[in-house]
Amino acid sequence: MKNHLIKILKIIVPIGIGVYLTWYFFNGLTDHQLDQTKNAFFDANYFWVFLGLFTAVLSHLSRAYRWLFLLEPLGYRPKLSNSFHSVMAGYVINFTVPRSGEFARAGLIATYEDVPFEKGFATIVVERLIDVIMLGIVFFITGVLQTQTDKFQEITKNGTGQESSNLIWYILGGGFIFGIIGLVIYFKSKKINAFVNDKIRGFWEGLKSIWTMQKKWAFIFHTIFIWTCYVGSIWMFAQAFPETSMMEAGCVFGAFFVGATAIALLPGGIGIYPLWITQVLLIYNIDFAAFGIFLWVAQTVLIVVLGLISLFLIQRRRSVSNNE
Repeated sequence: MKNHLIKILKIIVPIGIGVYLTWYFFNGLTDHQLDQTKNAFFDANYFWVFLGLFTAVLSHLSRAYRWLFLLEPLGYRPKLSNSFHSVMAGYVINFTVPRSGEFARAGLIATYEDVPFEKGFATIVVERLIDVIMLGIVFFITGVLQTQTDKFQEITKNGTGQESSNLIWYILGGGFIFGIIGLVIYFKSKKINAFVNDKIRGFWEGLKSIWTMQKKWAFIFHTIFIWTCYVGSIWMFAQAFPETSMMEAGCVFGAFFVGATAIALLPGGIGIYPLWITQVLLIYNIDFAAFGIFLWVAQTVLIVVLGLISLFLIQRRRSVSNNE
């Protein structure tokens, strides 16, 4: 009973938080911003919108193709179509139960391509490790670009207008303290020690598997291509509106980073995605809340439509082959 309740709460709580944040975001919009949002869907340059969506589809297709490189050394050669359908179906399932998409994706490829679930899931874990590294690289680039903004310079100045490193020292000091606390817990708790060591070993084994695969350079190329498409699609969407058409690189990277983080925290980034995107735009003096809303709606519709179509097609393929 207790475990059943916990499972229900894991579904309801994130969705509930997302609904609340959605209400909070829209409730905080002025009448002008609400009108902006309504007009954005009519006034957008849909050439750039569809180009951004096409680029997003390319990233999903590239991810599906890259997955084959991880499965091949294990002795499995799934069809690209089934790999793509599994990836997209996993995305849409993530909207229902948080983080369940990875399990669903491994289950689908196991059902329709006879890849053992545990092996398919292991390759997805490797993908997630690579994603963490790439997100870290994006975070670093974003941080470097953010320090060049006038807003950041204002924040790091004291009342006399002189550059002050106090903020940086506070950040470093806080990180040092949390690091020390973490090390103490790590060495004092055998359970946590074993858990962390296991994760580190898994992380290392995952990284090593990339260099032992036959098509490692193709894997690296597709990884760079996928993340370039991610960031590039944000820039393309920005070109659809006069207010964001001159968006700086730092703003593009910042918008992508907070958007990716929002999606990782809540199903589809509901509520928090447009809220954080809007805050990034304000750092660059762009008061255009409609952009975050439009971006979230467009990407969500794409995922839901392709995901549902993929769920239908992958099951239909199996039923057709069985009938034959």
